[in-house]
Amino acid sequence: MMEVMKNKILEGQIGLLLLVIMGVIIALVMSVASRSLSDTVLSRQERESSAAFSVAETGVEQAMSALQNTDGQSISGNLSAFSDAVTGNYQVNTNTTYGLFVKEGETAQLDVNSPISDFVIYWTKKSDMSENIDCTSPSALKYPAAIEISAVSTSGVVARNYYNAFNCSYGTTGFDASTIAGDPDYKSKVIYVIPDSTLKLRIKPLLAGATIAVSGTGLSNQLYLIQSKAATGDAQKEIEVKRGLDAPPSVFDFSLFTTGTIGN
Repeated sequence: MMEVMKNKILEGQIGLLLLVIMGVIIALVMSVASRSLSDTVLSRQERESSAAFSVAETGVEQAMSALQNTDGQSISGNLSAFSDAVTGNYQVNTNTTYGLFVKEGETAQLDVNSPISDFVIYWTKKSDMSENIDCTSPSALKYPAAIEISAVSTSGVVARNYYNAFNCSYGTTGFDASTIAGDPDYKSKVIYVIPDSTLKLRIKPLLAGATIAVSGTGLSNQLYLIQSKAATGDAQKEIEVKRGLDAPPSVFDFSLFTTGTIGN
């Protein structure tokens, strides 16, 4: 009798041990399956994200190419032709104001071939510490940008003006002073009277890069906003690009607009 009971107890322990082992094996199998499923989902999402982003970039390139042949008034396109699995579109909108970061020595060009009033130029972005520097105690001898304004007339004559950032003086440069902008985004402001017969206005930051913004009554389109969207599966991508008007590089400022002969 005792022997039978011992065998039953032993069998019960073995059965319990087998259940534990089976539970561990099932848990391991479920873990591997879950990880494999997760990896598959992540891989699919990465492929979809990459495909959507690639097609959205293609939309930007298509819009840039279209801007070479049109004024941007009605540029749009469908992106489905670039991939069977991806849908999308791009659109170009125009803006009569300007607002872009311009590197030191580079130039923002504006079309002012029409009567314009209340023309204002803003710079020294308050939220950007690389622009909004205390001029009285500059950090590492860095200064906020001054600006050069070149007004190019229809006859090729260029009139230039220079302005310091607000409350700044860079020594004996002879630059004119700007005023405080009174704007939540910018610190420096110039109310600029555009000379008669001016065709193009070119604004160049000096000493540092700066975000240049302009406003005025009567301004034509000065800025293009390209928006390209693409989607596939669970992935959606949108790219926005701001682009100014076509302009010659700033290196040509002192030769391109001259009406005389350029000497050797």
